[in-house]
Amino acid sequence: MYMRIKTTLRICLLSFALLVFSCDDGDSYILKGKITGLQNPELYIVSGIELRVDTILSRSGGFTFRGDSKTVEPLLIYMENGSAWITLWVKNGEKFTLTGDANYPELIMVKGGEINKSLSDFKNDNLLFIKEKYEIQDKLSISVDHSHELGQGINRTHLSSQLKNVDQILKSQAQDFVKANPSSIAALVIIQDYILDIENASGIQPLLDILDEELRISPLYEKLYARSLKDKQTKSGQPALDFRIENTKNDTVSLETFKAKYLVLTFAASRCEFCKPDYPELLAIKNNFPDKELAILTVSLDENKEDWKRLAKEYEIDWMQAIDNSGWASEIASLYNVQSVPCNYLIDKEGIIIGSKLSVDSIQSILSEKLKKTKTAKM
Repeated sequence: MYMRIKTTLRICLLSFALLVFSCDDGDSYILKGKITGLQNPELYIVSGIELRVDTILSRSGGFTFRGDSKTVEPLLIYMENGSAWITLWVKNGEKFTLTGDANYPELIMVKGGEINKSLSDFKNDNLLFIKEKYEIQDKLSISVDHSHELGQGINRTHLSSQLKNVDQILKSQAQDFVKANPSSIAALVIIQDYILDIENASGIQPLLDILDEELRISPLYEKLYARSLKDKQTKSGQPALDFRIENTKNDTVSLETFKAKYLVLTFAASRCEFCKPDYPELLAIKNNFPDKELAILTVSLDENKEDWKRLAKEYEIDWMQAIDNSGWASEIASLYNVQSVPCNYLIDKEGIIIGSKLSVDSIQSILSEKLKKTKTAKM
């Protein structure tokens, strides 16, 4: 699924010499790294509440970074033009070492600090499963990129089943880790990295509930709790959340606009390849059900409105559309807990969500059943 994360960052370009300025160890921390397999020597280090970005050049994969953090906080290192990254936890007065392969960022190990030790121990304990996960993901990626060459040589269904099994094993191991470490920030990291399900974020709530009270003031706890709560609020059976957005005809629409109709609320973007098969099916749904019974609203997360307009013309999208050029900062996308696109909701005539993050096929089936019952009741 296409997913674009947009964060406003303050960029600071610092020379290597400036990054190793002299100061007392208690006023800074030192990170030394050795990352093999780097195709691009440029690294982006994101730190601090203000999300400051330092850009440094590694030398044959090696680098040194000196930073300032008076409290324990996450430090993100982005590699390969941002396509791979690792998070470690730093604090002034400590030294950290980072080693691993850029091709396997999840297996990069960090020494220094109790949180990093706990996370590295978890990775070491589950090394074989994590490696197997990477190998299956690589095969799935190859099967997509070269499907015309491979024909039926790679069974995607089988690989997907294998990946699901490995993910389930890692999730089970992660749950055990959290239960054994309820007072450690490492437990929150493990929940985020191995347990949080993009389609069922509220599933992490029982684990959040067992964590010690002191963790609940952590920004990461607050973030995970908010994700869980928002997911719960957008589940089937919940009242649909009201919104206001301007459509492509410059009319402001809200939930009230679709009162007494079933509403298919979809989120998409022009660059989303996985969204494109949905458009003909949505058009079929529009044509199969009367306008007095059904409305469709697609919210595009394109920052450039012309990109969506070109796609809408190409795919003959003639139902209601709105373009939120805030992109992934979109208020309505946040309201409906959209983490990736396509993302589809079905809301009934009373404003109740009756389908959350559905496939278009499922929407078709539910509508057929609902409207069939309505028609039968009127006879």
